[in-house]
Amino acid sequence: MAMIYNEKSGKVEFINGSGWAPRQLTKELIIEKSGGNMPRYGPLSIVVPGMVMGAHSLWKQYGSMEWQDLLRPAVQAAMNGLPVSPRLELTIKGINESSHDNETTRTYAVPRWGRINMQRLANTIQAIGENGPSFFYREVGRAITDYVNSMGGVFSYDDFTEYLPEWREPLSIEYRGVKVYESPPNSQGITTLLILKEIERRNVALRGSSKVKEFIEIYKHAYSIRDSYIGDPKYVDIPINKILDEVASSLSNMKRLQGGDTTNFVVADAEGNIVSAIQSLYHPFGSRITEPTYQVTLNNRASDFKMSGPNELGPHKRPLHTLSSIIVEKSGKPMLALGISGGHFRPQQHAMLLTNIIDLGMDVVEAIDAPRFLWDGAEVFAEDEVDAEVRKIKYPGATGVAHAIQFINDEKVGYADIRGDGVALGQY
Repeated sequence: MAMIYNEKSGKVEFINGSGWAPRQLTKELIIEKSGGNMPRYGPLSIVVPGMVMGAHSLWKQYGSMEWQDLLRPAVQAAMNGLPVSPRLELTIKGINESSHDNETTRTYAVPRWGRINMQRLANTIQAIGENGPSFFYREVGRAITDYVNSMGGVFSYDDFTEYLPEWREPLSIEYRGVKVYESPPNSQGITTLLILKEIERRNVALRGSSKVKEFIEIYKHAYSIRDSYIGDPKYVDIPINKILDEVASSLSNMKRLQGGDTTNFVVADAEGNIVSAIQSLYHPFGSRITEPTYQVTLNNRASDFKMSGPNELGPHKRPLHTLSSIIVEKSGKPMLALGISGGHFRPQQHAMLLTNIIDLGMDVVEAIDAPRFLWDGAEVFAEDEVDAEVRKIKYPGATGVAHAIQFINDEKVGYADIRGDGVALGQY
């Protein structure tokens, strides 16, 4: 998914490249195979990968380079192999905690500072560059279908060939004199806007030990509304204005919120265009299934479907999606673009970063470096510099990896979170 600020039109646009469920992945099948609970990993946890077509559609709309040239650095990076950093090493060790296919183990079981061999993936990306996305949704899609179905999956070839991304209007609200744009459904982005509206309505104290308690009450309310309404808007009516105007409701019984395996990036070019983009397999290594010929590791986004309600599983439906990103305007001009890893935690993280900048006057470096607290649906945990009597984790802890660009006068200030391995780069 990506939020785009178009300098020529002065508008913010949104592309949804999230995938849809196989046509034959039905509630009846899940009841038969797993007792009615969506499996977290494995062949029934996968939706059609949407990123290739989503990225290509974004390029068709705004790209200035040749498609093949655009993909060449990715081909070269995959050919060179991916070095295993300490953070990646920890994630790789976690694969052993759940079932997965042998190909995933063979691909990623590499020690620290070794290189993951991605030659087959390099060839796949090169072929996508030469032939366009049709190569992925035909040849690669056929291979994925055959491989996943051999393990009990239910893909058909037309699940891939019929796939299309969607251009949608982003959501937005006014908050403290600025305009905040968030990702629309099937994304959970509206949750961020609900949190911000309630912070402003209650005039919450943003300093001191009472902040944590008040924020958690707001989080519970916002997530309850999210789960009551949000799904694929092609299949369920979502009253956006009603949701954004809704006041306190009874809280739903929430399960623990999960983090995710996410990469976000924020880019601003010399002409003033901005892209705040985010992509993810969902949990680390997604479904834990890697198609061997083309070396594509598959997502586990279908695991977020429910058996009833607005996020009910159905053929070619997109699940409620954790991914979202933000662009903020002040006086009609870009002020901030940001994204962060974090799965279901993301609305909390977005609200925290935005209040740090908008309300507390921090710059983007201070806002991202500031210690964080999160609510996982059952308890609150916080980095050890947070002033609250909650479970503490070491700072900087596993509370998401943010990347952002702040626009200050005529300067672009980019920053990458100290909690991750990213870096901010720019040209003068």
